[in-house]
Amino acid sequence: MEEHIVPIRKYIKETEMKRLELEINDSIFDTFKSFLELLPKSKIKVKEIDEHFHIPFVSNAEQKEIEKNLRNTNCHVVSRSKVVKI
Repeated sequence: MEEHIVPIRKYIKETEMKRLELEINDSIFDTFKSFLELLPKSKIKVKEIDEHFHIPFVSNAEQKEIEKNLRNTNCHVVSRSKVVKI
């Protein structure tokens, strides 16, 4: 039985992919997606992101500021519900 050994460096280079974020106008969106379908599926991966569910990342500085504010006990508002008998 003959083994075929592929150097890992060659394998990594061939499978390495880059990410590109695009904002495309609705008027050409379907045309652009049709164009992407012409490209080899093994070379490109398409994932449509619905903006309504996309939450952008915060920077490290923003994250630290948020955590600092949450540690402040005076920034929390306690809400209570009231039961009303009818």
